[in-house]
Amino acid sequence: MTKTNRFTLIATILLGVLLYTILRFAHDLNIAWDGSALKPPPANNDSPGLTQPRLATTADLLALLDTEFAGQGLDARAALDATADWSNARGFTGNDLLPRLPDTAPSAPFTPGDDAELVVRSEAGQAAASQALAAQTVFTDPFLAIELFHKAAEQGSTFALLRIGSLLEALDTAGAGAEAANAIHRERVTELAQRGVGNSLRLTALGYVITAIRDGGAPIVDQSMLTWLDRLKAEATNDELVAVCAWSERTLLEIAKSRARSGKPPVTTTAPPVFLTITELTDRLPCRQTAHPIENLQDLTNCSITNVRNAADEPMDLYLCPGNQIS
Repeated sequence: MTKTNRFTLIATILLGVLLYTILRFAHDLNIAWDGSALKPPPANNDSPGLTQPRLATTADLLALLDTEFAGQGLDARAALDATADWSNARGFTGNDLLPRLPDTAPSAPFTPGDDAELVVRSEAGQAAASQALAAQTVFTDPFLAIELFHKAAEQGSTFALLRIGSLLEALDTAGAGAEAANAIHRERVTELAQRGVGNSLRLTALGYVITAIRDGGAPIVDQSMLTWLDRLKAEATNDELVAVCAWSERTLLEIAKSRARSGKPPVTTTAPPVFLTITELTDRLPCRQTAHPIENLQDLTNCSITNVRNAADEPMDLYLCPGNQIS
């Protein structure tokens, strides 16, 4: 795919975002896009000689936020709650992205009444219900679970894309014992592989993880995800990696179209008010040296960055975007 065609695909997605924003969230129209990836703001290096703050507990994070938000009339706890809302809206209910600190309890998972009610809610477009149905079938019918997670992704869930990736990797890992599987199981595995990248479940799993990063952006990426990516692409050739990157770009476009048709935001363009992510993340993501790099679709122009260290004493970037609205 040429660079011109790639930008045409991205422009198609952003056109859907623009129309949706005008109709539903006109007051939030703050997308700084000029045809190239948005650049993150410069890091806060006002005191380069000071030791980077270490966020080992929620109290540490709240204290830092209180300092950073001082004089802005903003509440640190409310900012964390708003980030949790952002996470839940993208399917991470029960798997909070923030503050990634050991003493923070995750949000309560979706708790439906009964299976019949779940089906009704899923058919009505509720991604949380589709994910709950998928979770119930992961061990009994992983193929149905993948279909339901894909449905949840089309209903707005970024987390569902990651779950598909993990299921495909698990099926690929179990492939060594395929001779013991029945004919129907082998046929379904073959069908999954043929619908993916290079007839490979492993490459397709990698493609779904990259698609999730394209959709969710920096707020969803942590060290464990980068380790996962490295494992999935460890044996991929350069040509295979290019194919995966192109496939993930097309897949996000198709998912964005499905979301737009049902009146949902096609892609994630608003970052949460507060999030932690990997330092120099762009240099560590796959696809950067292909014709299909992972474009930043989130507007971070009003965010500031503070260099911190997490509970494991790893360097992280703390983004503060107090003006962002949750949608």
